[in-house]
Amino acid sequence: MSALGLFGGTFDPVHYGHLKPVAEAAKEVGLVQIRLLPCHIPPHKATPSVSASMRLHMLRLVCEDWPLFEVDDRELRRHKPSYSVDTLNEYREEVGDRPLLFFMGMDSLQTLHTWYRWQEILSLCHLVVCRRGESKPTMAVEIQDLLDRHQCHDAAALHHQPAGSVYLASTSFVNLSSTSLRQKLASGKVESALLPPKVLTYIQEHGLYGCEAHQR
Repeated sequence: MSALGLFGGTFDPVHYGHLKPVAEAAKEVGLVQIRLLPCHIPPHKATPSVSASMRLHMLRLVCEDWPLFEVDDRELRRHKPSYSVDTLNEYREEVGDRPLLFFMGMDSLQTLHTWYRWQEILSLCHLVVCRRGESKPTMAVEIQDLLDRHQCHDAAALHHQPAGSVYLASTSFVNLSSTSLRQKLASGKVESALLPPKVLTYIQEHGLYGCEAHQR
């Protein structure tokens, strides 16, 4: 079976800083399907400011125009913190030996050693890291050791084993965080180039993130 991509986050809200690098990385590794995994209770972040149902709806709007993506809401149905290792264990039970590619940003790789049961993750999936150009930031000893032992330079190899490799993809730098985007939305200074049009319209119609609600 073809490899399956997974990409999780709070998506509060989803924006191009999430979507564009992952889409570029997916093309680089030859992937045609990525499941977006919005979390209910993020273990490393504050509780999202918008309801789970609204964040889920915004992701479904994205999927209407981005056929690469589909939404899996399993983490939203949990009433406990969303740990990646738990989700990956569920997927591994469901898909058998199908290759799983778990996408993350370079900032997440840098803090991977702080994740719950992080040492188990590479036994369950490959990691595809969206790096910013060719630079590689300083890593904690644990992460540098992980790269020394598991970094893969051949994207095709990810499709021949179910798990075990770290691939650093060359992706564009999108200087945007969800925090800064929420601030822009609250101040009325958001640019349409920062997030998908349907998502921006939904935010404005419902007065989310401090936007003044208005109807089309």
